Amino acid sequence: MLLTYADAYNFALDRLAMRDHSSLELRDKLAERGCDKELQDRVLAALRERHFVDDVRCAGYVVDAWRRKGIYGRNYLRLMLEKRQIPASVVKDMLDGVSEEEERERAEEFARKEVPKLLKKYQTEPRKGKAALSRKLASRGFTGVCLYAALAVYDEMEEEIPNKEEEGSF
Repeated sequence: MLLTYADAYNFALDRLAMRDHSSLELRDKLAERGCDKELQDRVLAALRERHFVDDVRCAGYVVDAWRRKGIYGRNYLRLMLEKRQIPASVVKDMLDGVSEEEERERAEEFARKEVPKLLKKYQTEPRKGKAALSRKLASRGFTGVCLYAALAVYDEMEEEIPNKEEEGSF
């Protein structure tokens, strides 16, 4: 039970020492420990005043991690921001900072890595290979436009394979 300001504040600092948290995440953690709402408000106000809690900064870290991973789309990013309990207005701003072009390029890059495996696995059934690629992209949060761009990469790579075989047969 966190009954005093000092205990609640120190508890919040301990959590922040491990990783950045959104204000709602910290509020939930304080509530789980029996901290009343008034005390939560005081602690969070003090943390904000000292710039220990900043939802925009926290969201920025999530976006940076998403960019480093490279194999996920905007829907995945939205889900990660919501999971971290980032306020909706900040989520919208962060998603607006990610262009469709960036997401499309990510999907195409992912397709370039995956298509050779899929072409090998589904040599006689290209439809199944395309379906598998679509599922992989959708499960990683890519949107419809990106799926079509990645399928175009699949088609390009599929066309290159017979040409290489024909060249070798002379």
